[in-house]
Amino acid sequence: MATTIEAKSGRQFTFKISDGEAIPTFLTIGGLKDCKVQINGASIDITNVASDGWKEYLPGGGSMELSISGNGIFDSLTTGARKLFAALINREYIEAQLISGHGDSFVGTFVVENYSRNGSVDAAETFDVSIKSSGPISYIPAPTP
Repeated sequence: MATTIEAKSGRQFTFKISDGEAIPTFLTIGGLKDCKVQINGASIDITNVASDGWKEYLPGGGSMELSISGNGIFDSLTTGARKLFAALINREYIEAQLISGHGDSFVGTFVVENYSRNGSVDAAETFDVSIKSSGPISYIPAPTP
């Protein structure tokens, strides 16, 4: 039986950050094992007595936010990993890009919200990171075949 969807491996998610140059090169965050993207759209409740008991929301109101989180094997030789850590310590924005296995992507300005490194006596050193958008994000659809 033929499949009706074109599934892609989760390992094809690629998380990159800009090198900070005027013409940016996006550097892959090495060692990443898991990656998640989440888009939140907060709404503005305008329900009132004329709503007849139904919730109503302000069209076009509210705010949008894109969050990216991931974890993986820490690689101190990877420039991208070092730039993430430096951005958090220095409270700087980063330009980041997330590309899915299907080829669509998100690009924009982010703030590093959380960065942690973990070590165990019987395992490789790992890291966790989460970033949130600051300002508008560009969505680039996958090329059509």
